[in-house]
Amino acid sequence: MVKATKTAPASSASGSAATDNAVPDNLALWNRLKRTDPKATKPFTRSGGFRGTQIDPTWRLQMMTEVFGPIGKGWGYEQLEWTIAERMIFICVRVWYVHPETGETLYTGPQWGGTEMVRRRRDGMEAPDDECFKMSITDAVGKCLLQIGLAADIYMGQFDDSKYRMESEAYFTAKSNPDTQPAAIEKFEQDIKTRLAEITDLDGLDELWRSGVSARLRDIGLVDKAAQNRIVTFFSQKKAELLKQDEHASQAA
Repeated sequence: MVKATKTAPASSASGSAATDNAVPDNLALWNRLKRTDPKATKPFTRSGGFRGTQIDPTWRLQMMTEVFGPIGKGWGYEQLEWTIAERMIFICVRVWYVHPETGETLYTGPQWGGTEMVRRRRDGMEAPDDECFKMSITDAVGKCLLQIGLAADIYMGQFDDSKYRMESEAYFTAKSNPDTQPAAIEKFEQDIKTRLAEITDLDGLDELWRSGVSARLRDIGLVDKAAQNRIVTFFSQKKAELLKQDEHASQAA
């Protein structure tokens, strides 16, 4: 869904030019959703030798709930159409979501999902597949969610890189750690600021850094790079302040 926006008149541009000319981060939501948890994937092989990576549908629902809120409130999907052809059921859906920053309700483009209506049993006989409707919707919803970036790293081939998968494993491990939750990071940041204010010499600063701060910052950096950079900056500023004090003390002596 595309919404028109009004452009501010030239007479009102003064004093707000920096805001008006700011380039929006169009990839912010995409980058937030694109990384896939390796634990929610498994390889598959289809007839003809095609190989790929299968994503756990429940993990997709979890990620959407984490970013947008409960289904039906922060996001959801609508069935638009369905049809049967060549012993397959095809269902067309679109996903809606409430943008976490603007509060707008937005829609993906419609996507079709398809599943065979019969399955072949081990004895070679065919039987109706009572899961075909559900699997068609799951297929279509997954295609819609890809349009906003969910699990895009798999479709872009990044998941084929073993180093990238290791980084993803580290990211999701840190993300599930209670110490790297937003509230815990905020508390840690405030605690560091308080403790830094009490330090009076470089030895004390070094002791604080070696007390576990550097290791904690490595984990924080996996999930919140901005918080990691802020805390490192606190230490740099404190060090510069202490060096300046020592310099003044030397000159006074």
